[in-house]
Amino acid sequence: MADLTGLIRVRTHDLEQKQKTVAELYRQVEELSAQKTELLETLDAEQEKMKDFGVEMLSYFGPYSDAVHERVEEIDDRTTKLETRIEIAREDMRLAYAELKKIEITHERRLEEEREEEEKRETSTLDEIAIDSYLRHMKED
Repeated sequence: MADLTGLIRVRTHDLEQKQKTVAELYRQVEELSAQKTELLETLDAEQEKMKDFGVEMLSYFGPYSDAVHERVEEIDDRTTKLETRIEIAREDMRLAYAELKKIEITHERRLEEEREEEEKRETSTLDEIAIDSYLRHMKED
């Protein structure tokens, strides 16, 4: 029977790489979320400051507010795309894990069969020795 340990190592490495990819995608989503939060907090702080200024400053705040909202929409779009990529990567990772488990189970079954065959051979050899010993003992008597 073929030894599957090499294949298991390769599949494990492949699975680990897929896990790293998923983790990196989650990190990117968190980074975008932090950027969005920071932009919105800055916008709120600027709105509070605008209350202290006159009407002439409102003409400058409008385009700034629009730019911030556009940037937030861009972040939301990127986040949506990343979440789609995450789902695809997670499914790929799940399939890789299932394949690894199949190989590991097959490997364990093969090892168990080999152990059982070895035990049968040992038992058979010990039985032969016992029978030979008994027959020699019977001839001596």
